Amino acid sequence: MRDSLVVTALSTALLGVPASARAVEKVKVAISFVGLWDTSQPNFCKDRGEFAKAGLDVEVTSTRGGSENVQAVIAGGMDIGYSPGTNAAMAAYARGSKIKIVGSEFRGQNDTFFFVLADSPIKMIDDIKGKSVAFPRPGGASEALLISLRKDKNIDFKAVATGGLDATVTMTMTKQVDVGYAFPPSVLDSVESGKVRIVFSGDDVPSQRALTGRVNIASADFLKNRRPVALKFFEVLDRCIDWAYANLDESAKWYAALNRVSPSIGATALAFYKRDMLAFGPVSAMNDIINAAVEGNFLEKPLTSEQIKGMTDIVYPAGK
Repeated sequence: MRDSLVVTALSTALLGVPASARAVEKVKVAISFVGLWDTSQPNFCKDRGEFAKAGLDVEVTSTRGGSENVQAVIAGGMDIGYSPGTNAAMAAYARGSKIKIVGSEFRGQNDTFFFVLADSPIKMIDDIKGKSVAFPRPGGASEALLISLRKDKNIDFKAVATGGLDATVTMTMTKQVDVGYAFPPSVLDSVESGKVRIVFSGDDVPSQRALTGRVNIASADFLKNRRPVALKFFEVLDRCIDWAYANLDESAKWYAALNRVSPSIGATALAFYKRDMLAFGPVSAMNDIINAAVEGNFLEKPLTSEQIKGMTDIVYPAGK
């Protein structure tokens, strides 16, 4: 009788405990650049407590670009790589890395913009001929954008890997490079004050507008052994992104606080991002991306249909 009472008491106690508290799943996520609107969505969702409500303990680690993001997953420290450049992910897979592209993360590259000092003679894209143009690191989406720009516009310029945003701004302001790169909200205060001018952004490169510029990847072992957890992560995150766009004023305040900028700059930055650009699901224009990757020396040769099949495993299709 006593044992029955104990069991009943324990069962009653457990019924009062949320499922998330009884079975919490740990997920380690590497993001490319903390502070970008799209790449910071896991942070946003975690801060709002939505992962915890779903029984997920999400650890978010910021990296310094696509190649570093991919490497963090390859090395085994991260389960999911959120938003590395598509080229970086494909190149790693082609080298034999045990990763999977689990879906698109961002379509186009309008959030990448290129700026010059206010007194620069560079007024338009054609003026960058023979000039030095910055990008973060080899293998990322920004380098792919410049490679496509060179082809689309038939302009010869020197692409220079300048690393992180702070270093790039310094190098541009001190004229070590002619054209700097940035992602919102970085540099927008200087644009607002008239210190610098935006010359072009990703949507000015026609061939890149409809392509999946950034993807989500996962460790093949993680996907094999914990696929339901990966699915839950993306389901919760997609709902968080829907909420963010339905509540733009609150989102702009959070985004401004994350980047330590004014609310007005935060709101201006969000205008670079449309909801349909943050597109989970299949990779758009895969064959075009592969061909561009070969031309840009990210891949030695085009991936075969079997390789593409082995590389991609869409965990969470858009459209619910």
